[in-house]
Amino acid sequence: MLRQFINPALLTLVLVLQAAAVIEKTPLSERMSRMVLVGHSLQRTLTRLCLGILPLSALLNNTAVVASFLAPLKNNRHFPPSKLLLPLSYAAILGGSVTLIGTSTNLIVNGLALEAGMKSLGIFQFAWVGIPLCIAGFAYITFISHRLLPANEAAVKIDRAEYFLEARVLQDSSHIGRTVAENKFRSLQSLFLAELIRDERLLSPVSPDEVIRAGDILVFVGDVQKVRDIDRFDRLAIFTEENITLLKKNLIEVVLSHTSTLLGRKVKTADFRARFDAAVVAVRRGSKKLSGKIGSIRLEAGDTLLLAVGSDFARRENLRHDFFLVNKIALKKRLSRPRSALAVALFVAAILAAALELLPLLNALAILLFLFILLGYFRFEDLRRNANLDIVVLVGSALGISKVMIDSGASALIARGVLHFFHGQGAWAGLAGIYLLTVLLTQLVTNNAAAALVFPLAYSTALSLQVSPLPFVMAVAYGASAAFLTPHGYQTNLMVYGPGSYRFSDYMKAGLPLLAIYSLVTLALLPVFFPF
Repeated sequence: MLRQFINPALLTLVLVLQAAAVIEKTPLSERMSRMVLVGHSLQRTLTRLCLGILPLSALLNNTAVVASFLAPLKNNRHFPPSKLLLPLSYAAILGGSVTLIGTSTNLIVNGLALEAGMKSLGIFQFAWVGIPLCIAGFAYITFISHRLLPANEAAVKIDRAEYFLEARVLQDSSHIGRTVAENKFRSLQSLFLAELIRDERLLSPVSPDEVIRAGDILVFVGDVQKVRDIDRFDRLAIFTEENITLLKKNLIEVVLSHTSTLLGRKVKTADFRARFDAAVVAVRRGSKKLSGKIGSIRLEAGDTLLLAVGSDFARRENLRHDFFLVNKIALKKRLSRPRSALAVALFVAAILAAALELLPLLNALAILLFLFILLGYFRFEDLRRNANLDIVVLVGSALGISKVMIDSGASALIARGVLHFFHGQGAWAGLAGIYLLTVLLTQLVTNNAAAALVFPLAYSTALSLQVSPLPFVMAVAYGASAAFLTPHGYQTNLMVYGPGSYRFSDYMKAGLPLLAIYSLVTLALLPVFFPF
C-alpha cells in the first residue's frame, strides 16, 4: 500500500505544489487583478475577469489565483461583490480543466490511470474539451451569470462587509446607567447595535430606552473597516479587555478552509491566541445572520472571521491550512521584478518542455525546483509548508484502493450492475452514466474524493463494454471539476461564500445553467476527441 505514495503522478503533484508556491511570490496574479475592474461596466469587468483568470488557473494553483483577485473584487466601489466573486470561482474551475496541472483532480486521475496500466495523460490533452468548455463558460459568465446573482444591496450600503461583533461594557464606564439612545450607540454611521447580551440572556431587538449595565455585551452589525469607531466610546472592550491592544494593531479578514482543524470547534475553545497570535473580533457566515455570543459559535467551513492579530501571526505555519486570506498580508517575501520575470520564464519553459515531450513532466518539474533552489527562490524547509498533505494522503490512499478494487474484481462487479441500467444503450450511455455519477458526487463531497471514488468504476465499465477506457477516464476528470452547485464542492467556491454574502440557493441558481452547458459540451465532445 505504501508503494502508491511514490507513484509518478503523486510525485508530480507534490512538485507542482512546490513550483506554484514560488510563482505565488511573484506579482503576476496581483497585477492582473488590478486590471480587471472597468469603470461602471459590469459586463466589461466580467470579460476582463475571465480573460485574466482562465489562463492563470490553467497553469497555477486555483486557490492562490482566486486569493489574489479576492480582495480587489470584494473591496471595489463600482459593483456588488456578489456579482463578481462567484464568477471568479467559476472561471478558475473552468480554467483548471484545460491542462493536466490546472487542478489537482486532473493529476489524481492521471495517477489512477497510470496505476491501472494506462499511458500517462498529456499536459495539454485536456485542452481538446477544456478550451471549448472555457469558451462556453466565458459566454455564460459574461452575459448571463450576473443576472442570476444577488446584488446584496443591504451589504453594499455598509461597504459590503457585514459582520457582527461584540463589545463588553467594562466597570467604571461612563455609559453605565444611561440608555442606548443617550449613549448614541445607534448613531454610528456604519455600525448598528443589533442585540444585547446580559447575564447570558439575549435581548433582541434592543430598545433605545434600554439602560446599560456593567458587563453588558453589545452586539453590533456593520462594516469591518469601521470597527475602530467603537474606540471612541468610554471603556468598551472588543470581546475581552485584553484584546484592546491587539485590535489597535492589525485587522485581518480570513475565510475558514474546508481543511481547517478548527471545524466543529467553538470560538472560545479554539485557542486562537496560542495557535495564531490572534483573537476573533467578528464572525460572518455567508448571508446568514448569526445571533448570540461569538465565543459560543461553532465554526464551519466558509465562515468569514475578522481577526485582531499580533506581530507573529504571519509567521505561523498553519495559516495556509486553516485559512484563506481575504486581506493582503505578507505571508511570503515577494520576489523583485527581475527575479519574478525569471521565475515565470523558467516555469513556462518547464511546461513547454513537457508539452513538447522533450522531458517527462516529472523530470521537468524536478529540474525547475532544483533551479529555484539554486537561485534562492525556494528553500528545503518550504517543502513541508507548501505540500498539501491532505491531498497527498488522499491521492496515495486512492491509488491503493483503486488498485485493490480493480484487481479484486469488485469494481467490475459494480460496473456490471451499473451497465444493467444502460442495457442495449451503447458505450455513450455508459459514458454519460459515469460522468453524471461523478458530477453528483462532486457536489456532495470534494472534487478529489469524487474522482478517487468513481475512477475504478469508470475503468471497469469501459473494460466491460470492450471499449477504450480513455474517454471514461476523461469523463471522471471533467465531471469531478463540475462543482458549481454548492460552496463545499470546490475550495474556491468556499473562499467566496462569506465575502460574497451568498446563500446556498445562489450557487444553485447561478450554477445549474452553467452545469447544464458544461455537461452538454463535455458529453458531446468526449467521444469526438477521445473515441471509444
